[in-house]
Amino acid sequence: MRVFTVLGPSQSGKTTLIDGLTGLEEQRPQVLDIPGVARVTQFGFMGDDWTAIDIAGGAENLATAGPALAGSDAAVLCVGADPQAAVLAAPYFRLIEEAGIPCFLFVNRVDAAEGRISEVISALQAYCRHGIALRQVPIREGGRIVGAVDLISERAWQYREGEPSLLVEIPEAVQGREREARAELLEALADYDDALLEQLIEDRQPLTGDVYETATAVLQHHDLVPALLGSAEHRNGMLRLMKSLRHEVPGVEAAGKRLAQHGAPLAAGLLADHVKHLGKTVLIRALGAGVGNGRMLAGKTVGSITGLDAKSPQPELAPGQVGLTMKSDHLSAAQVFTEDEAAPLPDWAQAHVPGFRRLIEPEHERDEARLSAALERLSEIDPGISVTQDPQSGHAVLAVQGPQHFRRALAKLSEGFGVEVTERTVPRPIARRCASP
Repeated sequence: MRVFTVLGPSQSGKTTLIDGLTGLEEQRPQVLDIPGVARVTQFGFMGDDWTAIDIAGGAENLATAGPALAGSDAAVLCVGADPQAAVLAAPYFRLIEEAGIPCFLFVNRVDAAEGRISEVISALQAYCRHGIALRQVPIREGGRIVGAVDLISERAWQYREGEPSLLVEIPEAVQGREREARAELLEALADYDDALLEQLIEDRQPLTGDVYETATAVLQHHDLVPALLGSAEHRNGMLRLMKSLRHEVPGVEAAGKRLAQHGAPLAAGLLADHVKHLGKTVLIRALGAGVGNGRMLAGKTVGSITGLDAKSPQPELAPGQVGLTMKSDHLSAAQVFTEDEAAPLPDWAQAHVPGFRRLIEPEHERDEARLSAALERLSEIDPGISVTQDPQSGHAVLAVQGPQHFRRALAKLSEGFGVEVTERTVPRPIARRCASP
């Protein structure tokens, strides 16, 4: 099983993109939904098993994105075809680059693009330290994008509503732009491949298979960010993106190497939740062999592991597989596990210090102890939260990533733990005057 995380600004079409990918083959995917946080989808494609993690948009959810990326094989950054909105992609580029994880850029809603795709790529490049390499150029009719030409295979595809694209001849009007864009792509790839560089210098046409191999190596080393085009809503560009993921994304071994600073890891905690009647659940990914029910992980035995439906037993996870742990309260998200210990994920995967602070207290005094226990549980499942105590009142101070995150935390306290609270601003410390000498 391979895993990829889909990131992007709010309203960029991430969820629709994953629905398009899972709909390429007739199947019923398994879905785990953590409202407002993430949606995890498992599906099959051409005989391979996949897990896609859709992180909710907005800067406040970057705390969740780090652990998901840490346990993934690749990232897909989904953005709209609007140069003016490129700045919204900046936080995601920054996190992906810190992670050092292979990344595809998917320019979504190209059917509604008003300007040139090259302008979108140029605007995005301003916020990405790595070069962005355009892998397709659009085909236009009447000012609208109706298809794309793959710059490696030099095949043209015409979009069809809700159906796989149709293979067509490269339109004459696009041929000049295609040759120019392909030369730019080959030059970008040749910076990382001496054999390809030599062929270009000698004006020899490289074989398509060799170019694909170079593109795969460049992606896996995270040297360039390849950009693909499409419209998830209309199911355009889905097959090309999914085939690129299948052929170019590395296996679980690469993720294990990235997290090996504390020895050979067995698993990583990606997401966590507290579910009524089930308690704490942690979505883990096995990075090595030996992860299963009753096995030692992080110094204690694992209670049970299920599929995303929290019902289907999975007694053991093969390397690369993803499952939900239950009755395993010693496990948490944002951690990497060996057989004997749990260690925090690398610094880049850790949440920013929460800056939105509110003082909370239970509506009913009898719930004081329940609130304290609930806050402890909440901080275990949400890496973006911290809980302290106000020295003046003695009440709890809940620190989160922002107002939206705060509202979600209060909803979890109410719906998940049955504790209603009131909230107010944290009082400022009283300044003391120095006594006159």
